[in-house]
Amino acid sequence: MMLDRRDVLLRTLTDMQRHQQGNHGWAVLHESMALLAGAGSGSPMDAVLGSVWQSRPRMSETHLITLLGIALRTVAEQQPRAAALFRPERPAAERARLLAEVLESHGEEITAVIAERSNSFTGARRFLVPQLVLGAYAAHQRIGSVRLLDIGTSIGLLPRQLNNRTVFERFAPDLEWYPRAPSFRNIPLAARFGVDAPPLPTLEWVRGCHGPSTYYDERLSEVEWSLAQTEATAADLRILPLDILNLPALGQFLRTHHINVATCNFVLYQYDGSTREQVIAAITRNLARPGLLLSMEPGHELRRMGARVRAYLPGRADALHVADVSDAHFVGRVTTGPGFAELTGADWAP
Repeated sequence: MMLDRRDVLLRTLTDMQRHQQGNHGWAVLHESMALLAGAGSGSPMDAVLGSVWQSRPRMSETHLITLLGIALRTVAEQQPRAAALFRPERPAAERARLLAEVLESHGEEITAVIAERSNSFTGARRFLVPQLVLGAYAAHQRIGSVRLLDIGTSIGLLPRQLNNRTVFERFAPDLEWYPRAPSFRNIPLAARFGVDAPPLPTLEWVRGCHGPSTYYDERLSEVEWSLAQTEATAADLRILPLDILNLPALGQFLRTHHINVATCNFVLYQYDGSTREQVIAAITRNLARPGLLLSMEPGHELRRMGARVRAYLPGRADALHVADVSDAHFVGRVTTGPGFAELTGADWAP
């Protein structure tokens, strides 16, 4: 089984190296990972992979690769020699040999990070689509009270940003909608909750989840600016530790707090397909009526740019295709899908 999974991992690494946004800090590390993974069995990478697959068998390959990169960046911040892993001017074979050395000397530390944490990257622009979609949805359904749960909330930035016009007006001009954007409407938020697996992410952990590049430095500065702009809202947001793979606990939380709208953004891709379906079913089954799960996930499992927005409604087996976003950092274009009209009542969606 490990051999089969390593082959899948190697193919995933090859695909991720072809990502259109290859200059943001991670691609050079993916190249070294692929060289080491393709060198055969018995490498220090095998030891790390075997341990992770045993402790977290439902983790997707893309999430494992992402977490391995984050763990290596954590080591590189403390070990100057390991920092060369992220330097594209060094020959690829040399970086692969260094990667083997780092995995050999820091294997337990790296494995612990991958086994205990999740990628908690937080994008300051991702709230733009939930803001407009949920505002239109609440107006169309005549919902006067939205009790919101942001699942896999990281540091809770997205629920803090909702209804904040200052933050919206800074970022909205960089996101074009086709055929056109719905109007900004305040979401009638009566409660804001966020959950994430323990240990709850910190800003320092989120910083490590950003790629080592100028591009990601700019994205992180947007996060920090948004946190400052939404500081007053933090008092209205409750963030609690909850592992969403504990389906009974997730269902109980939804029922206890009478959650009728849930958002789940760049979380489900972290798990295999069967696990994703179980989580979605547990959420929709326990939502207060009318009930909505709005999900945004990366396009092509992080192998390509973009994201797809889907809506899941209680009692419906099929997902509504709400929109496609050209860039997972939510710049570029949003193209509304056929489910957008059904969800929001807009008659101009294609």
